Amino acid sequence: MQPQIEPPPVNEFPVPVSGSQLPSTELREVAPDYDDSADLRDYLEVMLRHKWLILTVLLAVFVTTLVVSLSMKPVFKAGGRLELSLQGPRVTKFEDVVANQMQTREFMQTQVKLLQSESLARRVVEKLKLDENPAFNPAAGKNGQEESIVRKWKKTVKSWLPFKSEKELDPELARLQTENMVEQQFAANLKVTPERDTTIVSLDFSCTDAALARDIVNAHIQEFISWQMDKRIDAASSAKQQLEKQLEVARINLEKAENNLNSFAQKAGIVSLDSNLNLIYRQLEETNKAYAVAESERINKEALYNQAIKDDISSLPMVLGNVLIQNLRQEHVKLVGEYQELSTVFKDDYPRLKNLKAKMNDIEGRIAKEEQHILDSVKNDYATAVKKEESLKKEAEKKKNLALELNNRATQYKVLEREVETSKFIHQSLMERAKEIDANVGIELGNIHVVDYATLPLKPYKPNIRLNLLLAIVVGLMGGIGLSFFLEYLDNTVKRVDEISDRFRVPLIGVLPAAEADEIKDLDFLVRLKPRASFSESIRTAKVSIQLSASMDEPPKSILITSTNAGQGKSTISCNLSQVFATSDEKVVIIDADLRKPRLHKVFRQNGNGNGNGNGNGNGKGEGTGYAMGRRKGLSQLLSGMCKLEDVVQKTDIPNLFFIAAGPIPPNPAELLASNRMKMVMEMLSKHFDRIIVDAPPAAGFADVLVLGNYVNGVILVSTLGETHRDALRIFRRSLLNVRGNLLGCIVNKLNVSGGRYGGYYSKYYKYYNYYNTSYGNRPESLPEQTTQV
Repeated sequence: MQPQIEPPPVNEFPVPVSGSQLPSTELREVAPDYDDSADLRDYLEVMLRHKWLILTVLLAVFVTTLVVSLSMKPVFKAGGRLELSLQGPRVTKFEDVVANQMQTREFMQTQVKLLQSESLARRVVEKLKLDENPAFNPAAGKNGQEESIVRKWKKTVKSWLPFKSEKELDPELARLQTENMVEQQFAANLKVTPERDTTIVSLDFSCTDAALARDIVNAHIQEFISWQMDKRIDAASSAKQQLEKQLEVARINLEKAENNLNSFAQKAGIVSLDSNLNLIYRQLEETNKAYAVAESERINKEALYNQAIKDDISSLPMVLGNVLIQNLRQEHVKLVGEYQELSTVFKDDYPRLKNLKAKMNDIEGRIAKEEQHILDSVKNDYATAVKKEESLKKEAEKKKNLALELNNRATQYKVLEREVETSKFIHQSLMERAKEIDANVGIELGNIHVVDYATLPLKPYKPNIRLNLLLAIVVGLMGGIGLSFFLEYLDNTVKRVDEISDRFRVPLIGVLPAAEADEIKDLDFLVRLKPRASFSESIRTAKVSIQLSASMDEPPKSILITSTNAGQGKSTISCNLSQVFATSDEKVVIIDADLRKPRLHKVFRQNGNGNGNGNGNGNGKGEGTGYAMGRRKGLSQLLSGMCKLEDVVQKTDIPNLFFIAAGPIPPNPAELLASNRMKMVMEMLSKHFDRIIVDAPPAAGFADVLVLGNYVNGVILVSTLGETHRDALRIFRRSLLNVRGNLLGCIVNKLNVSGGRYGGYYSKYYKYYNYYNTSYGNRPESLPEQTTQV
């Protein structure tokens, strides 16, 4: 017996959405943190996902480089080398006209700029007549009879124009433009490079003509040397002219200074200020020397006299060295000895003792007299020295006064003499410098040496096809990889399975691989037609995850399946999940709640056999809303009160599986689904069915899913890597939580298992599936009975 409910009055439909059922704007949880750092496997997945783009970019760059390299004319490069010394060899003792104070680095940079200068390039162009060479001027070498077709065509077109065109260029201006073009091309092909840590400069020139490249480099070297020589000659000529003017002024100043010196010497009576030639200076010098000697003698004799007066006279060196005094003292010592010897035997009145005593007294008197003579002599010498010193001092003062008077007169003389010497030195230096300039003009530049002249290049410099192709491969790979990562950055869709659970905190219920080509036509019933297929195994795994997503006492009975966008396979997953639950002895009803673009009526046609072939008894079209507009009624009519519940519940050929179609498309789907009748329908169905699966419309832009989320035990989101946008997933989760919906988890559909991190996992299922296909065939009825249930 099918369940039924009484339809409400007609005026109650459509039921407006109550305020309590409107989506809440309250944010109920803080956005979780997520680690966006990627590992090497993520980068490899990005490259594998865009492998055809990378290969296309690589191939395009490689082919373009190959074509351009083969179409280029061969270019030859000739090179020469110069050694540039900071200072040339010192042939003369004078410095150069322009003193070189630059350091080595600045000097090398200056020389490089000179080698690249326009003036030097113009000299080479004029010497080799490059403006007449077709390699630099394509229009050169053509006579009047061989005028180009393009030029004739231009003249013909200008003559046809109704208005006057611009005047022809002046010949002189045209010549200047040609020279400028040739010089620019010359400068573009010339390369001057200083070698590191040396004073050597390399000159390279590239040209399509090998001989011309060699001649240009050699001519450039020679013209650089000649140019430097010309600058040296010009500088020398200018310096010589300036020196000649200075030399004449110096000669006049010298003559004038000599005349002034002679006139002053005659007036002052000065013959010479040299002490050897001047009598006053010589006498003063001799007097000062004599006075110094006399002063020294006086000091010595004064010291000797003071010692004689202060100390005993007998201790003076002259007394000790006197021979007479020494003899007398020796004789006195002898007499003293005899006297003492006799005094031990005889008394003092003994005649012999008296005689000895008298002799001793006589000798002592003679010694004292001689010492007094010596003292008088020292005193006289001291007095004489004092008088001599005083007289020489007076004489020195006289000579000093005469010398001071001479110095006063000689001060002006010395000033004039110094001026003469200065003028003479300047005049002599200028004369020698003028001779040096004449001598240096003919000397070759010594700081420029040619190390290597250019030789004829035998091999072209470019194009280097191997190098170009190698660079093309590198650039192509880098460009392709960079473009793929740029596109990956612009793509805001979910790329990894773990991103759903880690970033958005949505539980992962199952991962469904992409179906094979031969499985697509039976995809809605693949769990029955091919139960060992990888897709079927994944559907069963998702079923177990749904059963375990809540407690075993209260498993989720009513399940809503939706997706963020259309085309992600929610209807297919709803069909297969309903069949899996039905094969587990559960009474299942699947509801097509997509009242905007329904699809399940094409799958479960009236009295369809469930094999996906659509050979039921419907209207036979199976397109658009043909079935919904047929004789059978659907959910929209039920919610509008046009039929009863038993009129819309259809029984399929699949055991335990029932189906409710969407019915005709209403103008107000959200209001119908938000009505109390929809809630009553869900409550009635939950009493008669073990499992209710609601195929809801996509959540993007519609409130249908939020409304239905309050009527079911859980919501399952279907996502596809590379199609589900992160913002859409975030908004859906937040909106569902705001209306207090229960998000069971997410099923990832259409996963590419041919490569990447998920390929190894699903390869086991393919082997398992191929084994049973080989052993038992591919029909459900040929499978072992114990494998038909999960």
